[in-house]
Amino acid sequence: MPSAVIMKGSLRLPSTGVVALQAGIGHAGTMRLHVIPHSTNVDRVSLALGLKGRTAERVLHPTADRSGVRAVSGQDLVPVLETPEGGVLPGSMAIVDWIDATWPDPPLYPAGAAGRREVEGFVTFFDHLWKVAPNAIADGTADAAGTANGIAQLRGWRHGFEALLTGRDFLFGDAPGAADVCAHPFLRYATSSDPGDDDLFHGVLIEHLALDGAFPNLAAWIARVAALPHA
Repeated sequence: MPSAVIMKGSLRLPSTGVVALQAGIGHAGTMRLHVIPHSTNVDRVSLALGLKGRTAERVLHPTADRSGVRAVSGQDLVPVLETPEGGVLPGSMAIVDWIDATWPDPPLYPAGAAGRREVEGFVTFFDHLWKVAPNAIADGTADAAGTANGIAQLRGWRHGFEALLTGRDFLFGDAPGAADVCAHPFLRYATSSDPGDDDLFHGVLIEHLALDGAFPNLAAWIARVAALPHA
């Protein structure tokens, strides 16, 4: 069986909190990030860490074998963060929020309550509405009408992102924040793909997010965020 490879390196719905690691699994004082190749959710954490000037030791697991992830967290999804205090935290945006709370500067959320709730609402929209259509198309769970509707949604929502980026460099202001961290790893497939990435979900994004020479604000934002530090 393939083994993991160690590489150095509100309006929100409730998220899983940090819990104690099982005996023998924790690595006190070390921050370890469990990942698989070509993961959009891992990319969220990589960008958040990069914006904070932080790094984590990466543990690379085979895409087809999540037993190592399960041994650490009790579930199969990545990313999973082992905190320096010996806790374990699954879920990309839960990890991003933990990073922001642990290292508040630069902040990933607006300081005011109203601004923060707007960004939290965007994150909830993105994870629990925007991602539904491409997942259903990739999984084959949508019928012909559902697939057509999902494709129309994906293509139509490009106009909303374009409008959000009118007159500003990032989705909710002039500095990158949680909304950019949340969306960029997915929306970047409108302009690029990774060699060797055969993930069906990513293929759906590549096919149906293509900008077709339009959406200049969105194209510039994708390039702008890609150039930011990533851990």
